[in-house]
Amino acid sequence: MVRDSSGGLHYSRDVTEAVQAAELTFSNPHGQRVGPRWVRGEVVFAMPLGIVHIDPQQQKWAKEYVTVFGLSGPDGNPERVPGQFGIYDSKPGDPNYSPIWRYNYVIVPRDYVPNTLRSEEDALKSGYQIIEADRYTN
Repeated sequence: MVRDSSGGLHYSRDVTEAVQAAELTFSNPHGQRVGPRWVRGEVVFAMPLGIVHIDPQQQKWAKEYVTVFGLSGPDGNPERVPGQFGIYDSKPGDPNYSPIWRYNYVIVPRDYVPNTLRSEEDALKSGYQIIEADRYTN
């Protein structure tokens, strides 16, 4: 997390230091990864724990939209947009919430400004191609 010259806070994709913002105060004594995410235009914070392998027919999952410039290579590695927060379709308390997230890659052009998309609705209405991946995280 960094503070710019106007006093505003900007977050990298994930941080490992303490976080203090209007939305969250977290001392992070163990240096866990904490990352800002968008939900319906609001910033929330999550602790990404990594890729999980599930049976999507048996396990409930929610959607995470990941903005990328493209997918390359035989395994479709994403080229993420630097500075863009992930976008969740739900948060705890929502009926469709799950701590398991299925990636949906939103392919944006090179002139895309990070964090222009801030909600599932923004992603769906953007006109950008969205590819549902078989990648799940917790």
